[in-house]
Amino acid sequence: MLDFSKAFDLINHHLLLDKLQSYGLPAHILRWMATFLLDRTQRVKIGNEYSHSGHPNGGVPQGALSGPKCFLVYINDLRTTVPLYKYVDDSTLFEICDRNDVSVIQESVDIAARWTEQNDMKINSEKSKEIIISFAQDGNFRSTIPNIKIDGRDIAQVCHAKLLGVTISQDLTWNKHVDNIVKKGW
Repeated sequence: MLDFSKAFDLINHHLLLDKLQSYGLPAHILRWMATFLLDRTQRVKIGNEYSHSGHPNGGVPQGALSGPKCFLVYINDLRTTVPLYKYVDDSTLFEICDRNDVSVIQESVDIAARWTEQNDMKINSEKSKEIIISFAQDGNFRSTIPNIKIDGRDIAQVCHAKLLGVTISQDLTWNKHVDNIVKKGW
């Protein structure tokens, strides 16, 4: 599970506009989007005091309905060698691999890392996670798969992880998910 660092804050306005144009958006929509992205100012309020206004040099406005759609357009050209599922700023790579097969998921993670560099983004290696789902009875399957690395660092191998609000466990049981739901009720 890949985590993009500051996903909505790092969107390069000019790259986003180029990508929107490549999808054939009409000129008047592109002009509106350019105004929406480039002609904004922002300031910070602490107590009753305001900072000076400034022009943000990237990102999409927080809370804007178009923000998630802009992000999806921005990452739509990210392609990998294994299936990649994207939902707003959550991206999940997966592969089905037999014990004797060679995993190619590292290649896909490397492709994603190169894509983020080319698109002024970054994968957060500390928040990204690897979960290996296995029904192997001997428990040795995990040891045959090399750790996934991002920027030379091993990403965390976890026994369970949240994906779109559902807790996925390495044994595909619902126990951890149900525990999390019950905890919310107390």
